[in-house]
Amino acid sequence: MAPEGAPTALDIRDATTTDGAIRGDSLRRSFEVAPLHSLREGQLGFLSRLPADDALADLVTRTSAATIICNEKIASSWPEASETTLIVAQNPRLSFMRAVGRFFSQKDWERGIHPTATVDGSAKIDPSAAIGAHCVIGPGCVVGADTRVHPHVVLVADVKVGRRVTIAGGTVIGADGFGYERNEHGELEKFPHIGGVVIDDDVEIGSNTSIDRGTLEATWIKARARIDNQVHIAHNVVVGMDVAIIAQSMIGGGVRIGDRAWIAPSATIINQVAIGKDAVVGLGAVVVKSVEDGATVMGSPAQPDAEFRQVRAALKKLVSHAD
Repeated sequence: MAPEGAPTALDIRDATTTDGAIRGDSLRRSFEVAPLHSLREGQLGFLSRLPADDALADLVTRTSAATIICNEKIASSWPEASETTLIVAQNPRLSFMRAVGRFFSQKDWERGIHPTATVDGSAKIDPSAAIGAHCVIGPGCVVGADTRVHPHVVLVADVKVGRRVTIAGGTVIGADGFGYERNEHGELEKFPHIGGVVIDDDVEIGSNTSIDRGTLEATWIKARARIDNQVHIAHNVVVGMDVAIIAQSMIGGGVRIGDRAWIAPSATIINQVAIGKDAVVGLGAVVVKSVEDGATVMGSPAQPDAEFRQVRAALKKLVSHAD
């Protein structure tokens, strides 16, 4: 995967970590990456946890001509006689990710607008952006520099996409949200949606996700947010910087999510609540009230982590007594 002149351990260290020592051959080259269980000669892998003695012995034998990114504890436990090259890093996984991105990923992609895409005459597409096959870019949309819109994405109308954004296939952004009011006859009348969607720089959005346009103001996805596949984000939501929203989560209308919050898979967040900065919403949680900064909530309805565990323990005790 790496081109001719594959990176040396020194190249990898310098590109991925500022604090790491190299133990072994600093000029050993890595031609490809591999998971630890199949790591062999000329490959690069990473190790975050010290394995059991027998597993470590096998790993040392198999990787004598390989390079491993690991932490100081693992490096200190590695046999001195081993020929494995070790790159020491505080966070081996993070350094490995950077190495893959820097040296082993396919970086070239075709820029411009695919001939099968449909782009409204009022839309503005930066020349360095890529609009994939069968995309639809509607009126009033803007796509910024170095942004990649994968096939079959629809930007309905008034969607402003920043720089270096990635939108995976099948995602729809800017459709009307679900807003209705019953009239005097009991019929549902639609609330007009005249807001748009704003997506800041360096956001990544997965496939088959939907982000609704706002009613009066824009739905806003702030910088570096990560939104997984099959997520629904309703109208008027504000997603903070560096937030992660994982697969099949549903974010109700008007929700505010603070910076660096983590929304686990299949979570549901009711309309108009706030999720604090650095908060964690657990797997499958149903959030019906606001969550404070730094809090972790779990369950249905969602409650603080410690409280949830107390309730679970009490229920187990009750069931055991019933038996």
